[in-house]
Amino acid sequence: MNTHNKDIDNSVYPIVASNLRMTKSETKLLVGITVLILLIDILLMKYWISNIKPDPFMSVGVESHRLEIFGVNILIGIIAFFIKKRLSILFFVNTIVCYWIFSFFWSSWIENHPYSNSEYTFKIENRNFRLSIAKNPNHYGIYELDPNPTDSLKIIEMGMNEKIGDSILLKGWNAGEFYDMYFYNNKLIGLPESPNEIKLTKSE
Repeated sequence: MNTHNKDIDNSVYPIVASNLRMTKSETKLLVGITVLILLIDILLMKYWISNIKPDPFMSVGVESHRLEIFGVNILIGIIAFFIKKRLSILFFVNTIVCYWIFSFFWSSWIENHPYSNSEYTFKIENRNFRLSIAKNPNHYGIYELDPNPTDSLKIIEMGMNEKIGDSILLKGWNAGEFYDMYFYNNKLIGLPESPNEIKLTKSE
C-alpha cells in the first residue's frame, strides 16, 4: 500500500514541477510584458491626472479613484486568468502598482501647481470693488466693498478663469446667461456694470 502511494507521488511531483517551471523564452516574455504594463501604467496615470488637474481644495481626493483603479485591474486579471494564469497574477499585483503611481502623480501635480491668489481693486462711480483671481483651482470673484461694517463684502460675480495667451478669460454667469470678461495688463474688459475697460490697482 505504501509502495503504491510512493509510486503515485513520484509520478505526480515531476508533472507539477514541470508545469510550474518556466522556460527561458517564457521568462523573457513575462518580463517584457511586465515592463510594457508598467510603461502603460505610467503613461495612463499621468494622462489621467493631467485631465483631473487636482488641487488642494478638491473635495474628491485620490482615495475616491481607488475603486476605479482596483476594479479595472481585477477585471483584466480575471479575463487574463482564463487565457494564461501567470498573466493574471501580473494584473492582480498591478492594482497596487497602479494605485502607487496614481498617488505619486497626484501629489506631484499639487506640489508643482500650488494655489495662488491675486487681488485687484477698482471703482465704478462711487462704488468700490475687488477682483480676486485664483490659480489651482482657477476661480475668480468680484466683490463690492460695502462701507457698512456688518456686511462689508457683497459678491457680484463668481466663476471660472482660463489662461489664454497673455490674458485671462473670466467666464461669468448672470440672469441665466453666460458671458466672457477678460483680464489683461491690469485691465478688466467686459464687465456688465461698465461697458468700458476698467483700470485695476493690484493689492499688496
